[in-house]
Amino acid sequence: MEKDKTYYKQLIARYLDDECTAEELEEVLDYIGKDEANRLMLEQMRAAHEQSFSRELPLEENEWSERVRLELLKRTGAGIVVPFYKRRFARVAAAIILVLVSAAAYYYLNDGSRSVAPAVASENKNENIIPGGNKATLTLADGSVIDLNEAENGDVALQGNAKVIKIEGQLSYATSGGQDNGVAYNTVTTPRGGQYVIVLADGSKVWLNAASSLKFPTTFKNAARQVELTGEGYFEIAKSVLPGGKKQPFHVNIKSATGNGGIIEVLGTHFNIMAYDEEAAINTTLLEGSVKVNMPDKTVFLTPGQQAHITKSDKRTEVLTGVDIETVVAWKNGAFWFDNLDVKAIMRQIARWYDVNIVYEAGLPETGLSGKIERKKNIGQLLEILETTHKVQFNIKGKNIIVSPYKES
Repeated sequence: MEKDKTYYKQLIARYLDDECTAEELEEVLDYIGKDEANRLMLEQMRAAHEQSFSRELPLEENEWSERVRLELLKRTGAGIVVPFYKRRFARVAAAIILVLVSAAAYYYLNDGSRSVAPAVASENKNENIIPGGNKATLTLADGSVIDLNEAENGDVALQGNAKVIKIEGQLSYATSGGQDNGVAYNTVTTPRGGQYVIVLADGSKVWLNAASSLKFPTTFKNAARQVELTGEGYFEIAKSVLPGGKKQPFHVNIKSATGNGGIIEVLGTHFNIMAYDEEAAINTTLLEGSVKVNMPDKTVFLTPGQQAHITKSDKRTEVLTGVDIETVVAWKNGAFWFDNLDVKAIMRQIARWYDVNIVYEAGLPETGLSGKIERKKNIGQLLEILETTHKVQFNIKGKNIIVSPYKES
């Protein structure tokens, strides 16, 4: 028999009374995550429940709000990194964390004996390590450098017959109709803690992650459009046709400290390239269209949902299928999304985005962690969430984050 709205109202009531089994709890979260109306129903029932509950035991919110927040994270796994076998649950729960936060008071009061993960230790309580943002420099064809953080919105340069325009974290190249002085190359570079968007002269759009760079011509006049990437970038390639009607291909040359990372040949398509020097592999992941990955020893073709995984140590290239696309492009969408990653892989992402140094103590767990966390959180919030896994804990010393195995307080 199909489960109707009455059934789910009864199930949510059991949930608010903390009487759900693990299976019922997951069913509630699945239901709430499917539709905005379902989330609204939960919120309305929660408000009524909380009002009834508060009549019996009034409280001042500021006395327990922080402990309640951490308790909710621990009880639901919402929006936190959790062991791999709980990944599906965490993804559903993360979608409704804002709705559930206000219900945390009930959890805490109903079971005040539960321990709460310790706050991240810091030798400097005033340390202000903030998330990254729209930061980059633009190197022009003559070698001069423009700090895009300081440049005003509007025209920032004229390169050949291309006008360079900055608008709130995005740099666009538009043909100005001026004198054609040949092909000029520009480079946009993001620091650690930076990101930027570039709209190329052909309309193609590139999102640059932290500690990355893109070198490109200000106009595309050759038989093939060619750019050069270091670090990580997400590409949405516009279709382009040469005189005579032939398609103009788009090539991305991947550069890394270990040598040539390959050439990506694309037509109209969306894809992500991750090629940081400190990572053990170069990954090209296709979301839409088709690409060809050319390596010195091998050429592979990708279809949507596949990833070319190139191991740097042995230059081995393999095609992975069924890749979780959402985790790959989460950075572009404002989130960390860890998919069974070890602690050090997670911390490398954090180091690039928050511009911090990571120090490891011996004995760190090798268990993979998974989950989704917003990149806009300050460093203390993010590390507190990681500590709720009871796998690791952190100590902040200036711009250094010391990672050690979790110890029960």
